[in-house]
Formats: sequence, C-alpha cells, structure tokens
Amino acid sequence: MTESEAGLDEFRLERMTWRDVEAATAETSTLLLPVGATEQHGHHMPLGVDTLMPEAIGERVAEEVPALLAPAVPYGVSEHHTFKPGTFTVESETFRRYVRDVAGSAAEWGIDNVLLLNGHYLAQDPELEVVVRDLRTEFDLAAFHVPLIDVFSDAAARVRDSSVTFHASEFETSLMLELFPDLVRMDEAEAVDPPAESLPLTDYDALGDNRVGWALTATDMAALTDTGNLGDPTSATAAKGRELADEAVENLVTLVAALERGDRNGVATTDAADRDGVADDRGDGATRGRDAGADDDRDGT
Repeated sequence: MTESEAGLDEFRLERMTWRDVEAATAETSTLLLPVGATEQHGHHMPLGVDTLMPEAIGERVAEEVPALLAPAVPYGVSEHHTFKPGTFTVESETFRRYVRDVAGSAAEWGIDNVLLLNGHYLAQDPELEVVVRDLRTEFDLAAFHVPLIDVFSDAAARVRDSSVTFHASEFETSLMLELFPDLVRMDEAEAVDPPAESLPLTDYDALGDNRVGWALTATDMAALTDTGNLGDPTSATAAKGRELADEAVENLVTLVAALERGDRNGVATTDAADRDGVADDRGDGATRGRDAGADDDRDGT
C-alpha cells in the first residue's frame, strides 16, 4: 500500500452492515475514533466544535488511505466549561473507561491499530494518554492519542496572527471556517485577552511553553472570560483553517500508511503482509481479532 492509495468506498462504520465491516477488515486494520466534547465555544461557534473537527479530519484521512471511521465520542471532560449553559461533562474515570471499552471492543473484529483523534485537546490529553496505555497492554492494540493541535502545529505557527490562542479563538475558529463555515458566526466573534502573565512554567497559548500540567476550573474560566472564548477569533480565516486541516490530514495519512504496512513502533509485523498476501483467499467469517489468531508474532508493548 502507498500513501497515495485511495480509501475504502465506504469507511463510516455507522453506515455499514456487519458484512461490510468484515469485508473492509480484509483491506485495513486501522480504526479512527474521533473523541470530542460538547461544550461552550463562545458567542460565535456551536457546542459541537470539539467533536465536529476530529470527525471531519477523520473523514478526510479515510478518503486518502484505507481506514475505518467510528462514530465520535461526543462527551468529554469539560467541567471547566460548565459556567455556560449547554456544556456536558463526565468524570475523568468514566471518560477513560468508556473510550477504552469502545476502542478495545474493535480488537475483537479485526482492528489492530486505533487512533484517538482528540478534538478537545489539552483539556483531556491526560485521560487519553492513559487510555492508549490501557489499549496497548490490555488489548494488544497499536493505539495512539492524536491531539489535533499536535498534528497541525507547524502550520499553526506559520499562519497565526494572534499572540495567544487558547479556547475558541484563532486556530479552532479557522478550522471551523474551513470545515463547517455555515456554523460560524464571525459577526459575533469577540477577542478576549487572557492575563498578560501566567505562572512560571505555564502558558495560556495552545502552542506555548507549558512545562508542567495544569488545569482550570469553571470558576477560573468565568473570571477569565464573559463570552466563553479566550484569544482572538476575529483573526481566523478559512484559508488558515485549510492549512491546518491539510497538515493534520497529511500527517495522519503518513502514520496510517506506516501502520498498514505493518510497522508498529518502527518494527515491522507480520499482520499486514499476511493480509496483503492472503486476503483474497479468506472466506466469510474470517477476522483478525485476537480470538482469531492475531496474537501471532506482533511486537508486544
């Protein structure tokens, strides 16, 4: 398989039958699972931003390289946004267990690789790092946590005009203008400056020099912003969002292509070669789940 290979004819799991999925797992063993949140995003954007973004990026990836796209997890760890109506939040442990169980269940029907596409990046990164470890140790999945900010960071540094972008500001608004322009109300966007200084080793900027983990409460956020956003969404453009999206897709296609070649932690495995060589000979009901013999020579983690 090459990185320019097109994706499956149908890759959205909610639109597929079980027989469709069985056939698809003869062509790919990679699952993209968008993980988001439903929370306030200022005056100018809808509650579903953190779920819509990874779903759309996942679709673009699956159009370019064979992979299955799971229905998104729409609720996340959003306690710090409960100062505005419409926000849902779940406890950290509940969230971790739910995402682990959803992704882990795919190991039973032929999935070897799982990418957690995190649209609620920064806030729920710690939880998803734990999920990745659990998926690897408990399910023998090659699991990866993908905060969107990290796969478009080079483009973000290149296109940015604002000095600080924290929540519902330049980066997220630009992405939404590219992906879902009809859902963005730029005429209602307002710039909200965060404090001029932060504590040592911390930074309000999404690309800032954060050397320690930290978090905000709903009380903290209410004191920082009346509109709900932090940063300057008025500097966002669809052109910037296109660059962010293109870089994210390119990076993820590269990773998925490597996984589909059989690379796991830089070590080639036998599964992909076996799939390429015998896929046409496999009868109905064949799977590559752990119970079907996929525990052969794969490198453990």
